Amino acid sequence: MKRAFTLIELLVVIAIIAILAAILFPVFAQAREKAREITCVSNAKELGTSMMMYTQDYDELYPLAVTWGNPWSDWSDTIQPYMKSWDIMYCPSGGPRMIASWSQPQYEWWANWRWFVQYGFNADYLNNDPNCSTTGQNNHAFGLPTSLAAVQSPAATVCLAEDGQDAPDDGVGTSLVYSPATQTAPDDCSGGGWGTNGGLWYPAGSGNTTMGFFKPRHNEMGTVLMCDGHAKVFTPGQLAAGTNWHPGMSYTSVIITDESQYLWSLNK
Repeated sequence: MKRAFTLIELLVVIAIIAILAAILFPVFAQAREKAREITCVSNAKELGTSMMMYTQDYDELYPLAVTWGNPWSDWSDTIQPYMKSWDIMYCPSGGPRMIASWSQPQYEWWANWRWFVQYGFNADYLNNDPNCSTTGQNNHAFGLPTSLAAVQSPAATVCLAEDGQDAPDDGVGTSLVYSPATQTAPDDCSGGGWGTNGGLWYPAGSGNTTMGFFKPRHNEMGTVLMCDGHAKVFTPGQLAAGTNWHPGMSYTSVIITDESQYLWSLNK
């Protein structure tokens, strides 16, 4: 005669299964995110190869971040002929691609879905204008294109970083990522920034910590492509190395404390 499980035995088995699930599910989620991270890093490396191919064809100059005009264009459009697929502009952990369907009139000029990529260009320095004299002139939004030779430490200088472009949660499209100390660095002319209470696109007092649009999608880390073509993931703190940045501080208070560790500028 077979003995049936008692209610207590069944409850013990269910409890054990629940405990194992609680332990393993986060591990599975982290493993899945790690796989997506690997794909994201691979995408960034391909973008780096495309960027280098472009510079070899154009006098070793980086592309313009954004070009005013009709049609408008940006760096992602510029290097597109060197890419195998437009899909590498998007992270597998990113949300749906933004499309041109906004209702805010002030953003209609930016409403081109091809620009809403998930990797941002370090326009503050790769379109460098140390004297802020050419910014916004001659149909470009930042300074003049930086040459490869001007980047003194390519392995320690940001070229691209994952940016916040996950529809519908991120309300504004961008293909740029801003350096942490934009408001205080003497060689930075942009209006973006890392920190609360302002910064490009965010109204004062909004409470958003923008991190310059940097988006740490992978277990609180985000993919970064350096100017020498290698890519890896960084935490926000690591990407803000050489500054006093910390979550919650005002973007106007972020300063460079150690330029040799600052991963954004050309001089190290």
